[in-house]
Amino acid sequence: MRILYVLPFSPWEAKVRSFNLIRLLGQRHQIDLVCVVRSERDVQRVRDIAPHCSSIRTGTFGTAGAIFRCLKAVPSSTPLRIAYVASGSMQSAVREAIQHRRPDVIYVERWRGLQYVPYEEKIPIVCDPTDSMTLYNRRLLAGGSFAERILGAEEYVKFRHYERRLAEQVAASVFCSHIDLDYVRKYAPTARLVHVPNGVDCALFGPKTSAEERENTIVFAGNFSYSPNRHAVSYFLADIYPLIRRKVPDATFTIVGNQATQFVRRKYPRIAGVLVQDFVPSLRPWLAQGAIAIAPQKVGAGVSNKILEAMAVGTPIVASRVACGDLPCVAGKHLLIADDAAEFAQHAIDLLADVSLRRSMAERAVAWVRQSYDWSVVALQMEAVLLGACSATEAVAQGFRC
Repeated sequence: MRILYVLPFSPWEAKVRSFNLIRLLGQRHQIDLVCVVRSERDVQRVRDIAPHCSSIRTGTFGTAGAIFRCLKAVPSSTPLRIAYVASGSMQSAVREAIQHRRPDVIYVERWRGLQYVPYEEKIPIVCDPTDSMTLYNRRLLAGGSFAERILGAEEYVKFRHYERRLAEQVAASVFCSHIDLDYVRKYAPTARLVHVPNGVDCALFGPKTSAEERENTIVFAGNFSYSPNRHAVSYFLADIYPLIRRKVPDATFTIVGNQATQFVRRKYPRIAGVLVQDFVPSLRPWLAQGAIAIAPQKVGAGVSNKILEAMAVGTPIVASRVACGDLPCVAGKHLLIADDAAEFAQHAIDLLADVSLRRSMAERAVAWVRQSYDWSVVALQMEAVLLGACSATEAVAQGFRC
């Protein structure tokens, strides 16, 4: 199968879904990649992924032009997230790839990437928005800052119509959570909506040893250019961490992620016991240091990858229901779940105090993740979706997990 893989960004390790699917699907199929490149760092990222691709074409867009397009889009029906990444060079690169490579199927990650694809070519298109942007903005309306609520209100109304239209135009729309899928199904009942979860590289995030763990260390890992991660850490530092420190005075909190220092030091410069580390080459050692990991998301959509990564490493986790999405994990068996600050803090205190509880929970979580959520398992599910889009036979069509 020849797959034209279209991305509105450059694939790299932090973009775990595209990075791992390209790597694994490229072992069995021909991947022709078209992606956005906006910096020298992006150029290097494309070079890194090149061994897994048959061909690579790139496009770009400028920040000034993106801002201008957003301003023009305000009175229109186009969501700002779509307008921002509009790119004539990406459209040209996709058309060139179609002309020279003649793909069997076009795979597009994120709704905003569909604007680069010509529908008239009659090639089946699978879009992987991953999350519902309508649900994302609805949650932002409830839990975002004042500015985010204003933006979220506009984007919610626009995506409510835009998301339905796009879902009905493609051969299949792929979501990592049934919660997001079911939300879109309410207003796009005729669209083919498919569930393929997020995954984790269980070889890269292998189980830790007891020697790697640091006593009473709490860890959070995430990209701080992503608003839900900023909200999660703000919520934890303001409402939960002080409650933990009252019972565990030597508890420390390690925050790891791109732009973490810029955010945390600006907003919380004087909180004791907080260590901040920006982007790191390997996240596993930092997750392994944690006696526990946390995912206290209150806004966002989909499933938080930090849950799967912490589980794979063997660091027990306390998470919110929003962060868990529809993961079929069992509270008390694979992790602890809390949405109330006091309950969240108590769960963290209980885990920090009980080594045997941490070990037993970690062992169950490691086994569960390795069996169902390794990227090799997820890639086979995505392969079935792409094959189903290519074929009109009922046998292959049954490969869809709806």
